[in-house]
Amino acid sequence: MTDNSSFTLDIGEAITPLDGRNRHKIIKLSKYFSDFILTKHRVRLETDLLVKLSQYKVIRKFSRSELNFLNRFVAGFNFENYKRVREIEKKTNHEAKAAEEFVREQLARTSLKDIAQMIHFGITSDDINNLAYGLMIKEVVGQVFFPELESVLKSLKQAALKYKSLAMLSRTHGQPAAPTTMGKEFSVYYKRLKDEVEILGKLKIKGKLTGNTGNFNAHQFIFPKVDWLKFSQEFVSFLHLEPDLATTQIEPYDSLIRLFQSLARINNVLIGLSIDFWFYISMGYFKQKLIKSEVGSTAMPHKINPIYFEGAEGGFGIANALFEFYCRKLSYSRLQRDLSDSTVRRSFGAAFGYSMLSYQSINEALSRIEADKDNINNDLKKHFEVISEAVQNFLRTKNYHEAYDKTKLFFRGKQVNGDSIKKFIESLKIDKQDKEKLIGLLPENYTGLAEKIVEKIL
Repeated sequence: MTDNSSFTLDIGEAITPLDGRNRHKIIKLSKYFSDFILTKHRVRLETDLLVKLSQYKVIRKFSRSELNFLNRFVAGFNFENYKRVREIEKKTNHEAKAAEEFVREQLARTSLKDIAQMIHFGITSDDINNLAYGLMIKEVVGQVFFPELESVLKSLKQAALKYKSLAMLSRTHGQPAAPTTMGKEFSVYYKRLKDEVEILGKLKIKGKLTGNTGNFNAHQFIFPKVDWLKFSQEFVSFLHLEPDLATTQIEPYDSLIRLFQSLARINNVLIGLSIDFWFYISMGYFKQKLIKSEVGSTAMPHKINPIYFEGAEGGFGIANALFEFYCRKLSYSRLQRDLSDSTVRRSFGAAFGYSMLSYQSINEALSRIEADKDNINNDLKKHFEVISEAVQNFLRTKNYHEAYDKTKLFFRGKQVNGDSIKKFIESLKIDKQDKEKLIGLLPENYTGLAEKIVEKIL
């Protein structure tokens, strides 16, 4: 068990695989996203507010030793403290109030006991909660998600460069189509993911400290000479969140909705990758790494299954179902607030947890595959018909009558090869050098600018 476990719960007793069989894979997430961390943020924010009130002379000035004590108090918040907060909550039946009373209880034993009653002055629980969740999500995205996504990008980039010249049959509508290169297909996913990760990195999470209904009512009534708007903006900015003054009792979730939508788009890109690469494996385009100790099937000993691509697809599906629900549900609140959002945001960890597992699965999956060049090349050589695009377009440029229809009549629905195509081209009424140009066209060299596109993108 870890230090952050409040009960002696075996992983086999967990209700979800996130805190059960997969806990070891996402343990780092709990350092940023757990009820313990949420409570620690609440305690920190309550004490930070006291310091800010002191700076604005709403309460007395703190001594250096008192400031040092508050810093140590927050930094040293441990699981025994957390369990004490939970004990208080049994009385309050309110988790944010329990954290507030815990801070007051601790300060009552120190030289700060004279200002203990000013803890939580003028604010509502969501002034604390919205900032706490904002900090948690900001840290998870920055400290946990970005490294995983950067690792995916690195793998995609390396593969794109490695296979930039490897000609490969395309499939549109599932049918053979104009060739591409394996590297170019890697680069498409690299560029799409890179663009979305950059968008995610630019998003700002908003936070509010505006009182019960967003108007600083108590603040202004009791201390009318204090610039509470400046106070609020400074405090939220200090947390590296973006201050929001236009709020109700809650911070509107619009900035988090944008973030959830961004994560859902990232996940969708990787769902597409998982599905496409699953098909490439099934077609023999990728060889999978053989791990001798592993078992692919209890019935068929020969199997090496693409379980990491499949697992990623399923995990992203669960995460996105939650993200999409958050975007719908959290876009409104009844009048100045209702409590249904509180129930919803308690589940944020599940969406982030399944996303994290799937990023790890994608990274593992990419590390276990290698292009099977022989199979890719053999498949390409079976489908000479894919050069029909070039033939009909070339004939158009020569003003050849019914170029498309004549090409269609020869190619569509038929098995063709180099010899039959040569006879077809020889039958065309075009110049000798034009015939030689078309006869020299092979599927493996009909890849257009695929290689240059890879180089340009990367």
